[in-house]
Amino acid sequence: MVNETTIIIRNRNEKDKSIKDAIFAFSGGKKSLKIKGEGDEISTAVEVAEILKSRMYPRLEIANVSLGSRPYFTNKQRGRNNRNFRNSKNKIDIVSNIAITIQTKSYS
Repeated sequence: MVNETTIIIRNRNEKDKSIKDAIFAFSGGKKSLKIKGEGDEISTAVEVAEILKSRMYPRLEIANVSLGSRPYFTNKQRGRNNRNFRNSKNKIDIVSNIAITIQTKSYS
């Protein structure tokens, strides 16, 4: 959507800030909002979406939920092109992510 804002939650302490940002976005005229969380913050992203949907703006609805994963790299692993690293028994770990799109209900 063209009129969409994205809020990325990086840690649990950002929950209140994310809710405030979402309130300002909807007050400013945004029609939809995407909330993203990764790893341990998936539960925080779901919690923020549910708080906005049920308590703050009852006219909001969950438009889309997208689940996925990506490879997890530490800073030591990023630039490494060693053959033994790629073929090691310890395969690259993955981290899960979620993207929740909430939008205002359309009454037609």
